[in-house]
Amino acid sequence: MKPDDFEKQLQRQPLRAIPGEWRGEILSAARRAGGHQLLTFNPQRTSWWRELLWPCPQAWAGLAAVWVVILALNGATREPVQVAATQGPPTAREMLMALKERQRLVSQLVGPCVPAEPSRRFVPRPRSELAHPTVAV
Repeated sequence: MKPDDFEKQLQRQPLRAIPGEWRGEILSAARRAGGHQLLTFNPQRTSWWRELLWPCPQAWAGLAAVWVVILALNGATREPVQVAATQGPPTAREMLMALKERQRLVSQLVGPCVPAEPSRRFVPRPRSELAHPTVAV
């Protein structure tokens, strides 16, 4: 029997009415299954992390152990934080002294300021020294 013939046969059959008492039975069974399902452990919900770690769980465990060691060493070697005594904003005199010191350091690094030579005017020249013969016909 071809699929088209089967579909046509199904379309010709009349729909039967579902008995009314079935609805109550179906809903009560669904409620019981839903309530029971919430109380039981569902392994499909936790399988995503197993899928992630499945190729080589020993490598992932080793990587986690290395991170724990790194974080422990980082915490152990960290120096205690020293809180500096907070002062108000610097005064104008302190700002001026800091600016002069900065200018002095920049002048030491850069050297004396030499003015640049004046730019020469650009004169276009031919790109090639070959002469191009002109031929008239």
